[in-house]
Amino acid sequence: MAEKPREARYGLPLPDVCHFELNDELIGNRSVFVVGDVHGCYDELMDLMAEAKKKEPNILYIFAGDFVNKGPKVKEVVTRLQQDDCLAVLGNHEIKCMREARNMAENPNYKLSKRYQWVKGLSSEDLAFIRRLPYTIHIPSLKSIVVHAGLIPGTALEKHCLIAMTHMRNLYLEGEKLIPTGKHDKGKAWATYWTGPEHVYFGHEVQRDKQELEYATGLDTGCCLGLRLTGVFLNGCRETLSVPAHRAYCVDDD
Repeated sequence: MAEKPREARYGLPLPDVCHFELNDELIGNRSVFVVGDVHGCYDELMDLMAEAKKKEPNILYIFAGDFVNKGPKVKEVVTRLQQDDCLAVLGNHEIKCMREARNMAENPNYKLSKRYQWVKGLSSEDLAFIRRLPYTIHIPSLKSIVVHAGLIPGTALEKHCLIAMTHMRNLYLEGEKLIPTGKHDKGKAWATYWTGPEHVYFGHEVQRDKQELEYATGLDTGCCLGLRLTGVFLNGCRETLSVPAHRAYCVDDD
């Protein structure tokens, strides 16, 4: 994973801002609510937002990536996330979306697989929105970072391999250096190495369900697999909320 970055290999453009800093002026008087992997589960997202509103009336939602693919209403989710009360980071499935859209644009004979037919329903504005997404959102006043997959301890955000931020699951030692990998059978969960001082909120890891460590919280709880959709308030009431999936929409968790 530390070889040539996949974003370069895929020929995908980088956003203007890879690491976005969310300051108090932008937060205003809103409570910050971070949501795990939505994966096109729009109805469940509406359920979770409604439950959140019961706790805090004025909310800034931040999505930890992978809001597209697998579920039945990707277009509706993408449309909702473009409203002023939402921010999001890039996940590996948004990268897959951009890759498929690029392939269609470059080759009029390109055939989308059944799994990616939903890409046809996205407008140019939708795709531009996805392309602008940062890889991380740093919230200094709340001592928090939102990223899709993970971070490497001791490495500044701007020094990270970007693809590791969207794909990594584990870290393993090579000499004295921590190396990211997307596999579970080498090393151990990256979050077990993370010692702060910022608390990291992430998705991507449905296999480990909701992870709660001292300085890291995993929020992918498998909504598209028929489990639940989860979010957490970083300020205000500071509660964790989950709503059940209406049904299972897919069987794989890649």
